[in-house]
Amino acid sequence: RARAHRGRSHRGRSGSAQERQRSSTQGRQGQESTPPMPKRPPAATPGAPGAAKVPRWSSASVASAIALAYAAGLGSRVLLTAGGDPPPSTADAFSHTTHPDMATDGFNWTQLSMSRANNFPSGTIKYLDAATIKERGAMHAWHTTFARSIPALVSGLGDDVAASFSGWRREDYRRHWGEKDVVVAFSPDKMFQRGVLRSGLRRLQAPHRQRMRFDAFLDAQAESERVIPPLEHVAVQQSPSRDLSDFGLPPLPPFVEELVSPTLQARNLWVAAPPKTSVLHYDWQDSVLLQVSGTKRFTLIDPARLHTAYPAVMLMENLVRTGAGQFEPRLTSREVDNFPLANITHPDYDRHPLLRDAHVMTVEVPAGSALFLPAYWFHQVESFAAPGELNVAVNYWFQGHSLATRLYRTLRENVFVNCTLPAAPGQLHPCRNSVLPEDEG
Repeated sequence: RARAHRGRSHRGRSGSAQERQRSSTQGRQGQESTPPMPKRPPAATPGAPGAAKVPRWSSASVASAIALAYAAGLGSRVLLTAGGDPPPSTADAFSHTTHPDMATDGFNWTQLSMSRANNFPSGTIKYLDAATIKERGAMHAWHTTFARSIPALVSGLGDDVAASFSGWRREDYRRHWGEKDVVVAFSPDKMFQRGVLRSGLRRLQAPHRQRMRFDAFLDAQAESERVIPPLEHVAVQQSPSRDLSDFGLPPLPPFVEELVSPTLQARNLWVAAPPKTSVLHYDWQDSVLLQVSGTKRFTLIDPARLHTAYPAVMLMENLVRTGAGQFEPRLTSREVDNFPLANITHPDYDRHPLLRDAHVMTVEVPAGSALFLPAYWFHQVESFAAPGELNVAVNYWFQGHSLATRLYRTLRENVFVNCTLPAAPGQLHPCRNSVLPEDEG
């Protein structure tokens, strides 16, 4: 995938700026609050009439997909097994995939993983600085990071922005941002999403979200902290903005405006009083995260070894806040497929043995720095700030290369564990919860 992706990406970025813009915007969808998910058929019962099929593509697209499939090593089987369960209760997780016929052959990811081995320094990610990007240009940054699906920490990219908020306390934010509307999330604990098992089926539990003024958010935050442990955790989470200049923030990330602006899809504001964790997931777009105040710690998994995280399809469950610290779960019909089964901070290697082979990297993004994060990279995000201060960051999402999206659709329709189906008779559900420390759920 890495070689095929790089080849197509370089050609897609050659030519005039107008050609690049026309090429990059074909088939893209707009959205308002969150990055849109590529259109795909819903997961269907394997083998049932109307089960999802791989879409018909042009001969060139089919050729590309075949090349990617062979890069992934189709034909040699690797099983996602529930390693800790004695037979006959042990279920082959591939029997629960969204296309169980694929279980006959399975996927061998060795070649795909090895093809990316030289893309990274040992045990870490790429490091850049704003001066280099300013000297060589935004497109050089694109070719050395997003085009090759390599994340990068860019020091100094937001130094001027961070300096303007340096030392701000909560009352400073109230004075400057108090009347502005934001989207606020309420969670019973610091984990703002989590997988839960109800009635034998796994669901993704999402926090309660509502629009309110920023000063009301600060009031709710203060109220939750009156008791220990807090009644609830409150954060401005993925709050959309048409023009971040209302908050004194740049509408585009500095020095890479040319890279982001042609296919920009969302600008989102994040504000939290730690602790706050966004659990392991991936996004469908390339993104630039600009850290304004505090620090974020990203734990990353290379998507070339996507199978090691046990990707899954599950229904979403929304929490509805009925009072301070009180929530009721509401099941929705929406399917999500960007939250895997593996827990990266408390791994259960009996349940998820392939997680041992994941290419895991950890990077801290301090104020004034930025993280270039290509699409489909699994990431878990922890937010930190000094006492009395807030963690503030901005995300700029823009459309990645369509070739990666085609591969994603193929994998999603064939090898993701389908948590929307019940367990087979006599078997434990492959999506069941692991036994974890009580405070992590």
